[in-house]
Amino acid sequence: MTKRLASELSGGGGPRRVLCLDGGGVRGLLTLGVLSELEITLRKRAGDDSLVLSDYFDLIGGTSTGSIIATALALGWPTAEISALYKTLIPKIFGDASGQGLFSPKFKNGPLTKALGDAFGGKTLGSPELRCGLAIHCKRIDTGSAWILVNNPAWRYYDSNRRFLLRDLVQASAAAPHFFEGVLLSLQEDEGQVQDMFFIDGGVAGNNNPALEMFMAIRDPSYGFHWDLGPDRLYMLSVGTGWLRERHNARDYRAKTFVTQTLNALRGMINDVSLQQIALMQGLSESGVRWFINSEKDDQPTAPYLTPTPMLHYQRMDVRLDSVATDADARPEHAQRLLERPLAKAEAQRLRDIASAHKANLNLLNELGVEAGFHYMNVAAPPTIFDLPAWPKG
Repeated sequence: MTKRLASELSGGGGPRRVLCLDGGGVRGLLTLGVLSELEITLRKRAGDDSLVLSDYFDLIGGTSTGSIIATALALGWPTAEISALYKTLIPKIFGDASGQGLFSPKFKNGPLTKALGDAFGGKTLGSPELRCGLAIHCKRIDTGSAWILVNNPAWRYYDSNRRFLLRDLVQASAAAPHFFEGVLLSLQEDEGQVQDMFFIDGGVAGNNNPALEMFMAIRDPSYGFHWDLGPDRLYMLSVGTGWLRERHNARDYRAKTFVTQTLNALRGMINDVSLQQIALMQGLSESGVRWFINSEKDDQPTAPYLTPTPMLHYQRMDVRLDSVATDADARPEHAQRLLERPLAKAEAQRLRDIASAHKANLNLLNELGVEAGFHYMNVAAPPTIFDLPAWPKG
Protein backbone atom coordinates (compact mmCIF):
# COMPACT_ATOMS: atom_id res chain seq x y z
CA MET A 1 0.00 0.00 0.00
CA THR A 2 1.52 3.32 -1.10
CA LYS A 3 1.05 6.55 0.84
CA ARG A 4 -0.64 8.05 -2.23
CA LEU A 5 -3.24 5.28 -2.38
CA ALA A 6 -3.76 5.35 1.39
CA SER A 7 -4.51 9.05 1.16
CA GLU A 8 -6.85 8.64 -1.81
CA LEU A 9 -8.93 5.91 -0.14
CA SER A 10 -9.71 7.79 3.05
CA GLY A 11 -12.29 10.56 2.85
CA GLY A 12 -12.42 13.78 0.89
CA GLY A 13 -11.42 13.99 -2.74
CA GLY A 14 -13.61 14.29 -5.82
CA PRO A 15 -16.28 11.96 -7.17
CA ARG A 16 -15.79 8.27 -6.36
CA ARG A 17 -16.21 5.25 -8.63
CA VAL A 18 -16.92 1.73 -7.36
CA LEU A 19 -17.00 -1.54 -9.33
CA CYS A 20 -18.79 -4.57 -7.83
CA LEU A 21 -18.50 -8.05 -9.36
CA ASP A 22 -20.79 -11.02 -8.66
CA GLY A 23 -19.82 -14.63 -8.09
CA GLY A 24 -20.73 -17.28 -10.64
CA GLY A 25 -17.94 -19.72 -11.50
CA VAL A 26 -17.07 -19.99 -15.18
CA ARG A 27 -19.66 -17.32 -15.93
CA GLY A 28 -17.05 -14.82 -14.83
CA LEU A 29 -16.22 -14.84 -18.55
CA LEU A 30 -19.53 -13.08 -19.14
CA THR A 31 -18.51 -10.41 -16.63
CA LEU A 32 -15.20 -10.01 -18.42
CA GLY A 33 -16.99 -9.52 -21.75
CA VAL A 34 -18.97 -6.64 -20.25
CA LEU A 35 -15.84 -5.16 -18.71
CA SER A 36 -13.94 -5.36 -21.98
CA GLU A 37 -16.52 -3.08 -23.61
CA LEU A 38 -16.40 -0.76 -20.61
CA GLU A 39 -12.61 -0.61 -20.92
CA ILE A 40 -12.89 0.28 -24.63
CA THR A 41 -15.40 3.04 -23.85
CA LEU A 42 -13.27 4.55 -21.09
CA ARG A 43 -10.13 4.40 -23.22
CA LYS A 44 -11.88 6.38 -25.95
CA ARG A 45 -13.12 8.98 -23.48
CA ALA A 46 -9.68 9.27 -21.89
CA GLY A 47 -7.84 9.32 -25.21
CA ASP A 48 -5.56 6.65 -23.75
CA ASP A 49 -5.33 3.16 -25.25
CA SER A 50 -3.34 1.91 -22.28
CA LEU A 51 -5.95 2.78 -19.63
CA VAL A 52 -6.96 -0.09 -17.35
CA LEU A 53 -9.97 -0.16 -15.06
CA SER A 54 -7.89 0.40 -11.93
CA ASP A 55 -7.02 3.82 -13.41
CA TYR A 56 -10.72 4.74 -13.35
CA PHE A 57 -12.27 3.00 -10.35
CA ASP A 58 -11.34 3.96 -6.80
CA LEU A 59 -12.57 0.67 -5.35
CA ILE A 60 -13.08 -2.72 -7.00
CA GLY A 61 -14.62 -5.62 -5.11
CA GLY A 62 -16.04 -9.02 -5.77
CA THR A 63 -17.18 -12.37 -4.50
CA SER A 64 -15.92 -15.79 -5.65
CA THR A 65 -15.08 -15.58 -9.36
CA GLY A 66 -15.75 -11.85 -9.00
CA SER A 67 -13.00 -11.63 -6.38
CA ILE A 68 -10.51 -13.21 -8.79
CA ILE A 69 -11.36 -10.66 -11.47
CA ALA A 70 -11.44 -7.79 -8.97
CA THR A 71 -7.98 -8.65 -7.64
CA ALA A 72 -6.47 -8.89 -11.11
CA LEU A 73 -8.06 -5.58 -12.09
CA ALA A 74 -6.85 -3.86 -8.91
CA LEU A 75 -3.33 -5.06 -9.76
CA GLY A 76 -3.60 -3.27 -13.09
CA TRP A 77 -4.36 -6.17 -15.42
CA PRO A 78 -6.21 -5.28 -18.64
CA THR A 79 -9.41 -7.25 -19.23
CA ALA A 80 -7.94 -9.13 -22.21
CA GLU A 81 -5.24 -10.68 -20.02
CA ILE A 82 -7.77 -11.83 -17.43
CA SER A 83 -10.00 -13.32 -20.13
CA ALA A 84 -7.04 -15.21 -21.59
CA LEU A 85 -6.18 -16.51 -18.12
CA TYR A 86 -9.76 -17.70 -17.57
CA LYS A 87 -9.96 -19.52 -20.88
CA THR A 88 -6.71 -21.32 -20.12
CA LEU A 89 -7.43 -22.21 -16.51
CA ILE A 90 -11.12 -23.08 -16.50
CA PRO A 91 -10.61 -26.44 -18.25
CA LYS A 92 -7.91 -27.31 -15.69
CA ILE A 93 -10.02 -26.27 -12.68
CA PHE A 94 -13.40 -27.60 -13.81
CA GLY A 95 -12.30 -30.20 -16.34
CA ASP A 96 -12.70 -33.44 -14.39
CA ALA A 97 -14.99 -33.84 -11.40
CA SER A 98 -13.37 -35.83 -8.60
CA GLY A 99 -16.50 -36.19 -6.46
CA GLN A 100 -20.28 -35.91 -6.50
CA GLY A 101 -20.43 -32.79 -4.34
CA LEU A 102 -22.31 -34.59 -1.57
CA PHE A 103 -19.81 -36.34 0.71
CA SER A 104 -16.81 -34.73 -0.93
CA PRO A 105 -16.37 -31.59 -3.07
CA LYS A 106 -17.01 -31.97 -6.77
CA PHE A 107 -13.60 -30.54 -7.73
CA LYS A 108 -10.17 -30.66 -6.13
CA ASN A 109 -8.68 -27.46 -4.75
CA GLY A 110 -5.21 -28.14 -6.16
CA PRO A 111 -5.60 -26.76 -9.70
CA LEU A 112 -7.25 -23.57 -8.43
CA THR A 113 -4.59 -23.16 -5.75
CA LYS A 114 -1.83 -23.44 -8.34
CA ALA A 115 -3.57 -21.10 -10.78
CA LEU A 116 -4.03 -18.38 -8.16
CA GLY A 117 -0.46 -18.84 -6.93
CA ASP A 118 0.88 -18.41 -10.45
CA ALA A 119 -1.31 -15.33 -11.04
CA PHE A 120 -0.85 -13.45 -7.76
CA GLY A 121 2.38 -14.88 -6.35
CA GLY A 122 3.33 -13.62 -2.89
CA LYS A 123 1.38 -10.36 -3.07
CA THR A 124 -0.54 -9.51 0.07
CA LEU A 125 -3.62 -7.44 0.85
CA GLY A 126 -1.22 -4.64 1.82
CA SER A 127 0.81 -4.91 -1.38
CA PRO A 128 1.96 -1.60 -2.92
CA GLU A 129 1.24 -3.19 -6.32
CA LEU A 130 -2.50 -2.74 -5.78
CA ARG A 131 -3.35 0.34 -7.82
CA CYS A 132 -6.78 1.05 -6.32
CA GLY A 133 -8.99 -0.04 -3.46
CA LEU A 134 -9.79 -3.77 -3.27
CA ALA A 135 -12.59 -5.55 -1.40
CA ILE A 136 -12.75 -9.36 -1.17
CA HIS A 137 -15.92 -10.99 0.20
CA CYS A 138 -15.97 -14.36 1.95
CA LYS A 139 -17.64 -16.22 4.82
CA ARG A 140 -15.68 -17.14 7.92
CA ILE A 141 -17.53 -20.27 8.87
CA ASP A 142 -15.85 -21.01 12.24
CA THR A 143 -17.18 -17.74 13.67
CA GLY A 144 -20.30 -17.58 11.48
CA SER A 145 -19.44 -14.10 10.19
CA ALA A 146 -19.40 -12.45 6.78
CA TRP A 147 -16.05 -10.84 6.01
CA ILE A 148 -15.03 -8.02 3.71
CA LEU A 149 -11.28 -7.61 3.53
CA VAL A 150 -10.14 -4.25 2.18
CA ASN A 151 -6.75 -2.69 1.55
CA ASN A 152 -7.64 0.64 3.15
CA PRO A 153 -5.13 1.39 5.95
CA ALA A 154 -7.90 3.26 7.77
CA TRP A 155 -9.87 -0.01 8.14
CA ARG A 156 -10.08 -1.11 11.76
CA TYR A 157 -8.52 -4.52 11.06
CA TYR A 158 -6.08 -3.54 8.33
CA ASP A 159 -2.91 -3.95 10.41
CA SER A 160 -3.74 -7.55 11.34
CA ASN A 161 -5.14 -8.64 7.97
CA ARG A 162 -2.86 -6.86 5.51
CA ARG A 163 -0.45 -9.81 5.67
CA PHE A 164 -2.93 -12.24 4.14
CA LEU A 165 -1.83 -13.44 0.71
CA LEU A 166 -4.19 -12.31 -2.06
CA ARG A 167 -4.14 -15.80 -3.57
CA ASP A 168 -5.39 -17.27 -0.28
CA LEU A 169 -8.13 -14.70 0.22
CA VAL A 170 -9.39 -15.13 -3.33
CA GLN A 171 -9.44 -18.91 -2.98
CA ALA A 172 -11.36 -18.56 0.27
CA SER A 173 -13.88 -16.30 -1.44
CA ALA A 174 -14.29 -18.86 -4.24
CA ALA A 175 -14.67 -21.95 -2.01
CA ALA A 176 -18.27 -22.62 -2.98
CA PRO A 177 -19.84 -25.51 -1.03
CA HIS A 178 -20.55 -28.55 -3.23
CA PHE A 179 -17.84 -27.47 -5.69
CA PHE A 180 -14.72 -26.86 -3.56
CA GLU A 181 -13.43 -27.56 -0.09
CA GLY A 182 -13.28 -24.63 2.31
CA VAL A 183 -9.96 -22.90 3.02
CA LEU A 184 -8.12 -22.94 6.35
CA LEU A 185 -5.99 -19.83 6.85
CA SER A 186 -3.66 -19.14 9.74
CA LEU A 187 -2.50 -15.70 10.79
CA GLN A 188 0.29 -14.99 13.24
CA GLU A 189 -0.71 -12.17 15.54
CA ASP A 190 1.68 -9.58 16.97
CA GLU A 191 1.75 -11.41 20.30
CA GLY A 192 3.12 -14.48 18.53
CA GLN A 193 -0.11 -16.43 18.77
CA VAL A 194 -1.51 -18.13 15.66
CA GLN A 195 -5.18 -17.77 14.84
CA ASP A 196 -6.79 -20.38 12.61
CA MET A 197 -9.74 -19.40 10.42
CA PHE A 198 -11.94 -21.44 8.07
CA PHE A 199 -13.47 -19.69 5.07
CA ILE A 200 -15.97 -20.52 2.36
CA ASP A 201 -17.57 -18.67 -0.56
CA GLY A 202 -18.90 -15.19 0.20
CA GLY A 203 -22.15 -16.03 -1.62
CA VAL A 204 -23.15 -18.14 1.38
CA ALA A 205 -23.05 -14.96 3.46
CA GLY A 206 -25.59 -13.32 1.13
CA ASN A 207 -22.93 -11.35 -0.72
CA ASN A 208 -22.78 -13.20 -4.03
CA ASN A 209 -23.81 -9.79 -5.35
CA PRO A 210 -21.53 -7.59 -3.22
CA ALA A 211 -22.89 -4.17 -4.21
CA LEU A 212 -25.06 -3.47 -1.16
CA GLU A 213 -22.37 -4.58 1.27
CA MET A 214 -19.80 -2.42 -0.50
CA PHE A 215 -22.16 0.56 -0.45
CA MET A 216 -22.51 0.18 3.31
CA ALA A 217 -18.76 -0.32 3.76
CA ILE A 218 -17.83 2.99 2.14
CA ARG A 219 -20.03 4.76 4.70
CA ASP A 220 -19.31 2.54 7.73
CA PRO A 221 -16.75 4.35 9.92
CA SER A 222 -15.01 1.06 10.74
CA TYR A 223 -13.81 0.72 7.13
CA GLY A 224 -12.38 4.23 7.02
CA PHE A 225 -13.55 5.39 3.58
CA HIS A 226 -16.01 8.14 4.56
CA TRP A 227 -16.89 8.90 0.94
CA ASP A 228 -19.53 11.46 0.08
CA LEU A 229 -22.98 10.51 -1.20
CA GLY A 230 -24.90 11.97 -4.12
CA PRO A 231 -25.59 11.10 -7.77
CA ASP A 232 -22.70 13.34 -8.81
CA ARG A 233 -20.39 12.13 -6.02
CA LEU A 234 -20.67 8.34 -6.06
CA TYR A 235 -20.92 6.03 -9.08
CA MET A 236 -21.40 2.31 -8.51
CA LEU A 237 -21.34 -0.23 -11.34
CA SER A 238 -22.59 -3.71 -10.45
CA VAL A 239 -21.86 -6.46 -12.99
CA GLY A 240 -23.46 -9.91 -12.83
CA THR A 241 -22.55 -13.32 -14.21
CA GLY A 242 -25.86 -14.12 -15.89
CA TRP A 243 -29.32 -14.02 -14.33
CA LEU A 244 -31.43 -17.17 -14.19
CA ARG A 245 -34.70 -17.81 -12.40
CA GLU A 246 -35.29 -21.54 -12.50
CA ARG A 247 -38.85 -22.69 -13.18
CA HIS A 248 -40.21 -26.19 -12.54
CA ASN A 249 -43.40 -28.15 -12.92
CA ALA A 250 -44.72 -28.37 -9.36
CA ARG A 251 -45.56 -32.08 -9.41
CA ASP A 252 -42.34 -33.05 -11.19
CA TYR A 253 -40.32 -30.98 -8.76
CA ARG A 254 -41.96 -32.66 -5.78
CA ALA A 255 -40.75 -36.01 -7.13
CA LYS A 256 -37.08 -34.93 -7.24
CA THR A 257 -34.67 -36.17 -4.58
CA PHE A 258 -34.33 -34.23 -1.38
CA VAL A 259 -30.68 -33.47 -2.20
CA THR A 260 -31.69 -31.94 -5.54
CA GLN A 261 -34.41 -29.89 -3.86
CA THR A 262 -31.92 -28.67 -1.25
CA LEU A 263 -29.31 -27.60 -3.82
CA ASN A 264 -31.98 -25.85 -5.89
CA ALA A 265 -33.22 -24.07 -2.78
CA LEU A 266 -29.70 -22.81 -2.01
CA ARG A 267 -29.26 -21.51 -5.55
CA GLY A 268 -32.69 -19.91 -5.38
CA MET A 269 -31.86 -18.23 -2.07
CA ILE A 270 -28.68 -16.70 -3.51
CA ASN A 271 -30.66 -15.37 -6.49
CA ASP A 272 -33.44 -14.03 -4.27
CA VAL A 273 -31.00 -12.17 -2.02
CA SER A 274 -29.21 -10.70 -5.04
CA LEU A 275 -32.46 -9.51 -6.60
CA GLN A 276 -33.60 -7.99 -3.31
CA GLN A 277 -30.30 -6.12 -3.08
CA ILE A 278 -30.66 -4.81 -6.64
CA ALA A 279 -34.16 -3.58 -5.84
CA LEU A 280 -32.90 -1.85 -2.70
CA MET A 281 -29.99 -0.19 -4.48
CA GLN A 282 -32.30 1.05 -7.26
CA GLY A 283 -34.67 2.36 -4.61
CA LEU A 284 -31.86 4.53 -3.26
CA SER A 285 -30.34 5.74 -6.49
CA GLU A 286 -30.63 7.06 -10.00
CA SER A 287 -29.69 4.80 -12.91
CA GLY A 288 -29.18 4.99 -16.65
CA VAL A 289 -31.53 2.02 -17.08
CA ARG A 290 -33.27 0.00 -14.39
CA TRP A 291 -32.92 -3.76 -13.98
CA PHE A 292 -36.30 -5.50 -14.23
CA ILE A 293 -37.15 -7.01 -10.83
CA ASN A 294 -40.39 -8.96 -11.37
CA SER A 295 -43.92 -8.56 -12.71
CA GLU A 296 -44.97 -6.69 -9.57
CA LYS A 297 -42.11 -4.20 -9.25
CA ASP A 298 -41.25 -4.07 -12.98
CA ASP A 299 -38.25 -1.75 -13.46
CA GLN A 300 -39.20 0.25 -10.34
CA PRO A 301 -39.74 4.02 -10.56
CA THR A 302 -37.01 5.94 -12.38
CA ALA A 303 -36.69 8.19 -9.33
CA PRO A 304 -35.57 6.71 -5.99
CA TYR A 305 -38.44 5.99 -3.61
CA LEU A 306 -36.54 4.99 -0.46
CA THR A 307 -34.84 8.36 -0.03
CA PRO A 308 -35.91 11.96 -0.82
CA THR A 309 -32.97 12.43 -3.21
CA PRO A 310 -30.65 9.93 -4.94
CA MET A 311 -27.82 8.76 -2.72
CA LEU A 312 -25.69 7.65 -5.67
CA HIS A 313 -25.69 6.77 -9.36
CA TYR A 314 -26.05 2.99 -9.46
CA GLN A 315 -26.08 0.81 -12.56
CA ARG A 316 -26.72 -2.92 -12.81
CA MET A 317 -25.40 -4.74 -15.90
CA ASP A 318 -26.17 -8.41 -16.49
CA VAL A 319 -27.57 -10.91 -19.00
CA ARG A 320 -30.82 -12.84 -18.62
CA LEU A 321 -30.26 -16.54 -19.24
CA ASP A 322 -33.75 -17.76 -18.34
CA SER A 323 -36.24 -18.93 -20.95
CA VAL A 324 -38.26 -16.31 -22.79
CA ALA A 325 -41.92 -17.17 -22.23
CA THR A 326 -43.46 -14.39 -24.33
CA ASP A 327 -42.36 -11.57 -26.59
CA ALA A 328 -42.96 -9.21 -23.67
CA ASP A 329 -40.32 -11.11 -21.68
CA ALA A 330 -37.69 -10.63 -24.39
CA ARG A 331 -35.98 -7.63 -22.88
CA PRO A 332 -32.81 -6.17 -24.48
CA GLU A 333 -30.56 -7.90 -21.96
CA HIS A 334 -31.93 -11.39 -22.69
CA ALA A 335 -29.37 -13.74 -24.22
CA GLN A 336 -31.62 -14.38 -27.21
CA ARG A 337 -31.97 -10.68 -27.93
CA LEU A 338 -28.25 -10.05 -27.58
CA LEU A 339 -27.38 -12.94 -29.91
CA GLU A 340 -30.31 -12.22 -32.26
CA ARG A 341 -31.13 -15.92 -32.32
CA PRO A 342 -32.70 -18.53 -30.02
CA LEU A 343 -30.47 -20.59 -27.79
CA ALA A 344 -30.12 -24.27 -28.64
CA LYS A 345 -31.14 -26.61 -25.82
CA ALA A 346 -27.55 -27.75 -25.24
CA GLU A 347 -26.35 -24.12 -25.15
CA ALA A 348 -28.98 -23.16 -22.58
CA GLN A 349 -28.12 -26.14 -20.38
CA ARG A 350 -24.41 -25.33 -20.39
CA LEU A 351 -25.03 -21.64 -19.64
CA ARG A 352 -26.96 -22.62 -16.53
CA ASP A 353 -24.01 -24.65 -15.21
CA ILE A 354 -21.50 -22.44 -13.40
CA ALA A 355 -18.90 -25.22 -13.75
CA SER A 356 -19.24 -26.06 -17.45
CA ALA A 357 -15.77 -25.98 -18.99
CA HIS A 358 -17.06 -26.90 -22.47
CA LYS A 359 -15.12 -24.80 -24.99
CA ALA A 360 -18.29 -23.75 -26.84
CA ASN A 361 -19.78 -22.59 -23.54
CA LEU A 362 -16.75 -20.46 -22.69
CA ASN A 363 -16.84 -18.83 -26.11
CA LEU A 364 -20.59 -18.20 -25.82
CA LEU A 365 -20.22 -16.64 -22.37
CA ASN A 366 -17.59 -14.27 -23.68
CA GLU A 367 -19.73 -13.40 -26.72
CA LEU A 368 -22.76 -12.71 -24.54
CA GLY A 369 -20.71 -10.51 -22.24
CA VAL A 370 -19.30 -8.48 -25.12
CA GLU A 371 -22.77 -8.02 -26.65
CA ALA A 372 -24.20 -7.03 -23.29
CA GLY A 373 -21.34 -4.61 -22.71
CA PHE A 374 -21.92 -3.03 -26.11
CA HIS A 375 -25.63 -2.69 -25.32
CA TYR A 376 -25.05 -1.11 -21.91
CA MET A 377 -22.37 1.25 -23.15
CA ASN A 378 -24.97 2.61 -25.56
CA VAL A 379 -27.80 3.02 -23.05
CA ALA A 380 -26.12 3.34 -19.65
CA ALA A 381 -22.42 4.16 -19.93
CA PRO A 382 -20.75 5.75 -16.88
CA PRO A 383 -21.95 9.38 -16.61
CA THR A 384 -19.44 11.86 -17.97
CA ILE A 385 -19.53 13.73 -14.68
CA PHE A 386 -17.37 10.87 -13.38
CA ASP A 387 -14.70 11.29 -16.06
CA LEU A 388 -11.26 11.84 -14.59
CA PRO A 389 -10.11 15.48 -14.40
CA ALA A 390 -7.23 14.94 -16.85
CA TRP A 391 -9.50 13.56 -19.59
CA PRO A 392 -10.41 15.69 -22.62
CA LYS A 393 -13.63 17.68 -22.19
CA GLY A 394 -16.54 17.29 -24.57
